[in-house]
Amino acid sequence: MLTTILAGVVTLGLIIFIHELGHFLGAKAAGIHVHRFSIGMGPVLLSRRWKGTEWALSLLPLGGYVRMAGMELAPMEGGDMEEAELPPETLFRNKSLGGRFLAIIAGPLANLILAALISIGLLVSGGETVYPTTWLSEPPESSLAAEAGLLRGDRILEVNGQESPDWNAVDALLRTGEGAVQSLLVEREGRKLSVQLPVPAEGQSWGLIPLFDNRVGRMLRDGPAARAGIREGDRLVEVAGRPVLFFEEIAEIINERAGEETLVVWERNGERFEAMLLPEASDTPDADGKVRSIGRIFFEPYLESRPLSLWSSVKGGLTRTVGYIALTLAFLKEAVFFRVNADAVGGPIAIFQMAGQMAGWGLENLLFFIAFFSTQLFLLNLLPIPVLDGGHILMMIPELFGREVSENLRLRLTQVGMFILLGIIVLVIFNDLRRVITG
Repeated sequence: MLTTILAGVVTLGLIIFIHELGHFLGAKAAGIHVHRFSIGMGPVLLSRRWKGTEWALSLLPLGGYVRMAGMELAPMEGGDMEEAELPPETLFRNKSLGGRFLAIIAGPLANLILAALISIGLLVSGGETVYPTTWLSEPPESSLAAEAGLLRGDRILEVNGQESPDWNAVDALLRTGEGAVQSLLVEREGRKLSVQLPVPAEGQSWGLIPLFDNRVGRMLRDGPAARAGIREGDRLVEVAGRPVLFFEEIAEIINERAGEETLVVWERNGERFEAMLLPEASDTPDADGKVRSIGRIFFEPYLESRPLSLWSSVKGGLTRTVGYIALTLAFLKEAVFFRVNADAVGGPIAIFQMAGQMAGWGLENLLFFIAFFSTQLFLLNLLPIPVLDGGHILMMIPELFGREVSENLRLRLTQVGMFILLGIIVLVIFNDLRRVITG
């Protein structure tokens, strides 16, 4: 519980703070006076004035705001503004279109920059993930790998005559190979075989899936495996009386034993250990999208890493950030056409729970979550809904053509935006409370 609370506070607090700091710095750069910088919405709990700005902590952990002088207030933020004594040039409404745009767009951009910096930093510190296997899992039916005769348990030794020590090398050699056919040298039951693999056409894939060995990778803190004394790098050799060579075999056995005591045997530096574990039930969607309960002891396949140059880290971090944007845009597209289950929407409680789960797997996973969530906030704030940053930008567009949105229309649009926003808030709070009540 403590881990969940701390991880949630760090995640939500950091992302909101960075977003509002972006607005604050954008406003200052444009010469706009800032009355209040608030983390949280609603009634102010704590505040302190510094350099002409009130820095506040407010009751509702549903976001935050920077109250700029001369800017229309969202009804939720409320409060009177003393602007008579301020120089007219420090008011938002008196600034040029460019100055006002900078003050608005700086908040979402700050979240995008945070996501990119975290992604780059993780690659600088942790390096590139290496998949230390060249074993093949069962190729999907009708895939090019299956049609070429590849089988589960085959081990790729070479690709186009070049040695492939890990899956990263296999992937790189296949992608850079020339010609319409790739030549693989594989080992099967002690025999070496040559396999010709056609290059996939557009929309196709090879169907090559890595098969990880029985070594233990990253673990969930306080999960069944960790509580039993299993450590990262250990090799599981027997589960429920059955010998296992691959992670896939371990998962297949454990998945069917939710709530059943299970004997697990593992090796570490030539020494054998054993313990009785109780796999925990976990709801997981299957290939058909149906949710079923499976047993889990919460550890991942064993992975390694190798250092990356700074330039490669920057490129990789930016690529990851673009990937986060693509995933979020795909989700928003589904939401626009009402193809997203309302249960997929969560509020502060769901964020705290997810942050706690990620922290349980380690700091790196928590940082991944923060980067992804920060990217989501970047895009969500740019939605063309009045009271959101995107709504403010939308109402600036007519100025490009010498027109302005009337105050009456601006007020009506803001009311509609507040209605939409309050509806979303009610939905996410309802979902949060339902999850807590139903467990």
